[in-house]
Amino acid sequence: MQRATIAVLLASTASLNLRAQILIDSIPLPGISQGFWGIHVTPDTIFLGADFSGSIYFYSHQGTLLGSQPTGYDFNHGLVREAGSYLIAEDYTANGAGLYRVGLDGAPLGNWTFPPVIGGNSSGIGDLCADGNAVWYTMYFPDFDVYPYAYAYKWVPGDPSPIDTVPMFGEQPYGIALRGDTLYYVTDNLNGDLERIYAYDLANDEHIGSVALPDSDNDQSPRGLFFDGSHLYLVANRSGGAAFAFQTIFIYAFDPTLLVPDDQTKGGLRVHPVPADQQIMLDGVMPGSQIEVLDMCGRMVLKTQSAAHRASFDVSTLPSGPYAIMISSRVAQQVVRCMIEH
Repeated sequence: MQRATIAVLLASTASLNLRAQILIDSIPLPGISQGFWGIHVTPDTIFLGADFSGSIYFYSHQGTLLGSQPTGYDFNHGLVREAGSYLIAEDYTANGAGLYRVGLDGAPLGNWTFPPVIGGNSSGIGDLCADGNAVWYTMYFPDFDVYPYAYAYKWVPGDPSPIDTVPMFGEQPYGIALRGDTLYYVTDNLNGDLERIYAYDLANDEHIGSVALPDSDNDQSPRGLFFDGSHLYLVANRSGGAAFAFQTIFIYAFDPTLLVPDDQTKGGLRVHPVPADQQIMLDGVMPGSQIEVLDMCGRMVLKTQSAAHRASFDVSTLPSGPYAIMISSRVAQQVVRCMIEH
């Protein structure tokens, strides 16, 4: 029997240093192995959608299981609790995933097919969040190997097409949450992506920045997000380095102005994270390019070669400070700066 755990994590805006997250509690949930994905939070209850059974589980804010409700479906890749019903998102389907409304008793009330998007049908749905009579949702398929790697969409259920789009970092965006004009989303690791929570300013159509997840081995497997008006809640399915997989809820307090800014070089070279600690990623490089990392004296301290449009290298042994990265291809040479902070 797998063991599930809810851990509560709070990063205070009063002392946020762009890295610090303070673990203030950890509550085990013995016997729960449901692959929680969707999440919705009210003042007295945390609702979790189970991807394995499709049921909705109810927890107190202290982590006590209060009950569950079958939905008649065996998926839940996003959960919105309405006044008298739930919206749940279907998992992956090649011909277009589905959005389903069920009553609080699990009775089916309606369904829609997510419309086609950039790259094809809306196949892989990552998560849902409500925005008035519309929903935002992330797509982990179709995805792409250069920026934008994926997109989030705003859609009024039943409309033939989305009414808004947001470009995203990372090929596997999952959780999504709305806070005023700020859209948050979280990325899972794929092809070297770092697991991070990103903030996007809808009013100005630009990324604000991002913060790394608290799990240092980049295998936290984040899922659903929810903003309750005060805090951001994240469901994660922690598996790397653990004897058993377990679910976790992390609770954050974020000031978006304090996030690490992201270099969103649209359609071109992008260096991330900023600053770097263990690893530097380069996106948008020409395959076969020679990559050299130079210190501020011009001395080469690392050298590698890209095999695809994405390259990564370990900087964990380099001293903190500014560096230059020289990318040399058969047609051009580029130099970009980066910062390493341990």
